[in-house]
Amino acid sequence: MDAAVSARTEDMAERVTEIAEREGCEVHVDDTWVSVHRPGVDLPAQGWKLHVSARPGTLVATLDRILPLLFHLGCDFKVARSTSVLRELNSGDTDPGAVGKAVTVYPPQDRVVKIGRVLAAALAGHAAPRVPSDRWVHRSAPVYYRYGPFVPQYRVDENGDYELVLIGPDGTFLPGAAGPEFRCPPWASDPFRETTPGPAPGDATATPGPATATSGPATATSGPATATAGREPGGSPAPAGGTPGEENADGAPTLGGRYRLTSGVVRGARGNVYRAEDTASGRRVVIKEARAYVGENADGMDLRLQIRNERRILQALAGVDGVPGLIDHFRHGEDEYLVITEEGSRDLNRFVNEHGLFADDPAGTGRDLAALATRLIGLLDAVHARGVVVRDLSPKNVVLDDDLRCTLVDFGNSRYDGFQIPGWTPGYSVPDQHTGRPSEPADDYFALGGVLFFAATGMHPIGVDPDPARNLERTLMTLAALFPGVTTGVRGLIPRLLALDPAERIAAAADLRHGRHRTGQMTAGRARAVPPRFTRGLLDAVIAHTRDECVRFAEKTMAGPADPRRSAPPVTHVYGGSAGLGMELLHHAETEAVAGELARWTAQAIPPARLPAALFFGRTGTELFLSTARRMLGADVPAGDPIDLGPDERGDYVHGVAGVGTGHLLLADLDPRPGHLAVATECARRLLTGEIRDTRDAVAPAQPGTGVATESGYAHGEAGAATFLLAYHRATGDQAAGEAARRRLDALAGEAATLARVLREPAARPMGASWCQGLSGIVTALVRAARFYDDEWYLETAGAGARACLGIAPQAWVVSQCCGLAGIGEMLVDVALATGEEEFWRGAEHVVELMLTRSGGDLEHPVFPDNTLEGASGSWGMGTPGVLSFLRRLRDRAGARLWTYEWSPPR
Repeated sequence: MDAAVSARTEDMAERVTEIAEREGCEVHVDDTWVSVHRPGVDLPAQGWKLHVSARPGTLVATLDRILPLLFHLGCDFKVARSTSVLRELNSGDTDPGAVGKAVTVYPPQDRVVKIGRVLAAALAGHAAPRVPSDRWVHRSAPVYYRYGPFVPQYRVDENGDYELVLIGPDGTFLPGAAGPEFRCPPWASDPFRETTPGPAPGDATATPGPATATSGPATATSGPATATAGREPGGSPAPAGGTPGEENADGAPTLGGRYRLTSGVVRGARGNVYRAEDTASGRRVVIKEARAYVGENADGMDLRLQIRNERRILQALAGVDGVPGLIDHFRHGEDEYLVITEEGSRDLNRFVNEHGLFADDPAGTGRDLAALATRLIGLLDAVHARGVVVRDLSPKNVVLDDDLRCTLVDFGNSRYDGFQIPGWTPGYSVPDQHTGRPSEPADDYFALGGVLFFAATGMHPIGVDPDPARNLERTLMTLAALFPGVTTGVRGLIPRLLALDPAERIAAAADLRHGRHRTGQMTAGRARAVPPRFTRGLLDAVIAHTRDECVRFAEKTMAGPADPRRSAPPVTHVYGGSAGLGMELLHHAETEAVAGELARWTAQAIPPARLPAALFFGRTGTELFLSTARRMLGADVPAGDPIDLGPDERGDYVHGVAGVGTGHLLLADLDPRPGHLAVATECARRLLTGEIRDTRDAVAPAQPGTGVATESGYAHGEAGAATFLLAYHRATGDQAAGEAARRRLDALAGEAATLARVLREPAARPMGASWCQGLSGIVTALVRAARFYDDEWYLETAGAGARACLGIAPQAWVVSQCCGLAGIGEMLVDVALATGEEEFWRGAEHVVELMLTRSGGDLEHPVFPDNTLEGASGSWGMGTPGVLSFLRRLRDRAGARLWTYEWSPPR
């Protein structure tokens, strides 16, 4: 293919723009779409739209057929920018709702049916991925329709997030984003069903009934030469429930003519997974679906080959204890289904999250790391003896029964008989697996090391750095920080299993296989990674770099999206938006100018929608940032409208009246406009009278014995409410607020003593030490009480709680203010400032060391991951700015915590 043809095939912008300009249309090009708009035509906000599906290899041919029709029929539309963009859309990795949507057409509503049928006729016989959210216009062509937004319209939820919506004639809202199945709003009627009596031709959401061609394990065709799959699926689709299909005698839907569905496991654009009963044998089975043309790679191979390869592997492993049995493999239309025996619903990832860590010394918990390792190496040996390399061993693919016996699942990427499918799981696959070299058994030992690391620590291997070697180094640092000095037992074997040298992994596996880890007589291995050591120079370098990173986040925020017409409004609140980032930048002389620019940008960017009043997720925190910028910098920032409380507010600190009241106590000193104290008074009244909404649905309920105390923590519970009432009492002298605060703080002190003991137990979770849902937030409240009441009991209790939090901090898997290490570190600074004891300053310094082990980059220029663990962000609650807030206070050994009553502008 010559260069000109290659460019034409790859990038659609030039060819679409050339035709559009000839037709007098406007064109907008961004990284994903080429959008075409007829000047002078206003699109409705929502309506029936059409989607044309295509494969990367057929995109050009599809456009050749339909572009003249779209211009002739007078439609606005958008086209995937390139074949590589379409390949990414069709993978389902970034947005499951985008699969198959090569072209989106916004037709005049009185001609939807006509245009849909014209496009379907033009594309009859074309094969492309299904669009799960839509219905087929006709099964003969990849043209679909659904009711959805033409122009983005949003509502704001309690977290200040913008939800794409449809708006009914009566003002009611429905979700506007594409879902896993077709939805018709109650105020609309399906235009294609209106014009075509009877069942819609080709409902894309129906679950297949009896397969058009079924086959058992012995006869179904499969193999590397017939099809293939793209890269490994990323992420887990949302849980799925039942789905329509052919009904059995008891009314339950069936698949393949014999499998009665009992529940869904996952649902996604790549294909659903179901639990079912085999009506022929009574066995419980799992059915995995692979949808045609989804995840198609540059060689034209899609996810169906993973199904075929897994069938091939299961045939090779037939009879191996700890491997599912193969039941069936069948097709329905172009999609394929694999049926295997059900081995349980609890994988290792879920088990550790629910029950706690595995240990070399399990102390009666039954979570024996050595027993788990022995079972897994035995399973790998049995699999390898059949000539199979797993290539995808990870906690989600290890299923445990009630006796903690292990079953390996998901062999779609496995290697057998000289054939393997591209795919890898970062952190668990050996780093060079992505190169596609032939895998070998030693690769599975690396994955075993990753699985045992997770079982021992509750954390996935570090993955924020693009350099796998650096991620591996930080993973081993994390292990050494959690188990300092440990070189024996399974914990001592993990670094050798994770070695880049296959020979060292093989030797470590042999030690495990022969029980030498129990005796300490293991073969020599490499030295363990050494965690970073805190120094003042290191802290200064990290702060300077992190401050520069925050400036870059601010600049990126102000640059805005490429196409505002297609994007949600900017986020301006504290927790995840510009206000949190900007407020921290105000505390650094080097970044005051950028903070001022960000304040002006924020004031202009606040959308007209009614935002929550909340301190962290709404307007109160944003106004506090803007007022501070005006006070400090004299910034030309217009004042916002007065903040009104809604009729049904929570009582908590991040969403509700405790935070709103605290913010308005601060605003009363910063903003000359009247009314702030009145808002704080109303917040106090609602808390005292109980006129607040229940907050229990704010987060998932905590399990007993874990130390997680959501209803007592600072963000969602009593600690935040008590500190606001104490602050209100201090500001106004209100006696009722003071008495209520004292009662709540006394109760919190008693609970803190209990939680400090719980956090030392094996079942404790690191979230139990968090600021938002755990003891760190309670300790912070007790420090406030100790200062106000000059009561040593509060301070002693706070100190004991701080030590307990520090003890479990090495298990914390995120570095953030909310839920993570920065929040724990801020608490230690609070206690250190209150007590003057060096012990707590050293504890805060140790937290910095732990944070660096979780980071990417080099130690002086770290990349701190946000709570996704996939990259850094400008979110104060979950990202880099909140980390900087902690580091700054530790460096200065002074200053109050942001977003509290004790805080004041730095000058």
